[in-house]
Amino acid sequence: MIKLSFRKNLIYLVLLTTCYLLRRILSIIMGENYQINNSLILIFIMFSGEIIGALLVYRYQISFLNKNKKDKNNLAYKFTILKKEMKRADNWPKIALLIYFASFFDLIEFFLFAIVIPNLAHLSNTSTLRLYCIYTIESSILCYYTLRFQIYKHQIFSLMIMGLCLSVIISLEIVYRSKDINLGKFILSHLLVFCHFILKSFTDVIERYLYDYDFLNPLLILMMEGIFGFITSLFYSLYQNPFKEIITVYNDKKLWQFIILIFLLLLYSVLCAGLNIYKILCNVLYSPMTKSLSSYFLNSAFIIYYFISEKYLNTAEETNFLVFFINLILSILIDFTALIYNEIIILDFCDLAKDTHMGIAYRADVQDTEQINNILGEDDDYFYNINESDDKDSI
Repeated sequence: MIKLSFRKNLIYLVLLTTCYLLRRILSIIMGENYQINNSLILIFIMFSGEIIGALLVYRYQISFLNKNKKDKNNLAYKFTILKKEMKRADNWPKIALLIYFASFFDLIEFFLFAIVIPNLAHLSNTSTLRLYCIYTIESSILCYYTLRFQIYKHQIFSLMIMGLCLSVIISLEIVYRSKDINLGKFILSHLLVFCHFILKSFTDVIERYLYDYDFLNPLLILMMEGIFGFITSLFYSLYQNPFKEIITVYNDKKLWQFIILIFLLLLYSVLCAGLNIYKILCNVLYSPMTKSLSSYFLNSAFIIYYFISEKYLNTAEETNFLVFFINLILSILIDFTALIYNEIIILDFCDLAKDTHMGIAYRADVQDTEQINNILGEDDDYFYNINESDDKDSI
């Protein structure tokens, strides 16, 4: 039996998923019309969006708390006072180092995805989209061993299905591309894709650790990550000009096309700001695994788009309808199991619902009902004994 769990507190996850989808659509538009999809300028825009977005929201948060200082019963005020009294697990040099590693991993992810992997072996356009469930699997393992997160029966079931789908996807790609690939480079490129997702998981775990054990404001973490990442990117810009693609567009295209490009880049910056703010909020309020869902949820729509847009189909694997159909079904199945993992869909058989929030709430209600019945039962016996003694006295 399948149950849907409409949890009101998942609004940040919905907003994060929306930002991911809009930014991906914007990347496709810039890639098609301006050949700017893996440009170095995008990493500067991303870190700038992190800094400005986090700073604005952080300042608003501080002003809100200052307005409510006089109200001692305000929950935000009480939480601020409590956080000041809690002792951090680490000193500031270690905290700064952890934040730097988080931003550095973010930067390495970009270089792996945009520069190293495309130059090493030509992967299909939908390859990384179909492999995104690695993100959830690796985050689960890291959180289990580092942050001591528990993995319950329904989550183990979800991870097993994801792993099976992942094996089929990679096997299909090897079989249908065996004639036009260098197997060694192909395997190495997929290992680098795995590394790409491991680095994303490391970043999430560091952010969650800083929030849980060092009690840092998530927006402050994001702001410092953006600053460290921007400074590190400046050193690489000495080697490669980040404005190369923009200069090419300015020289080769019309003025109105260049103005549209600037507008799209500004919009990309706004989406990056919103995405990164909701990303870190989802990470600390829910879990890294819940946050990872937004990265690949509805990827099946993009797989359909790439198949319909024939100019993207340049490998035997991508042009084969049967392979496309199998990959589409697997992508939908991965989305379904990810919803099971995060308890948005609950399977009520084989004890898969036992450790979900719905199952725990149900058991709590049953225990409360039993306790109330026991108390009422004892009271009935008590009143019965009193009445019985009163009858004897009257006789």
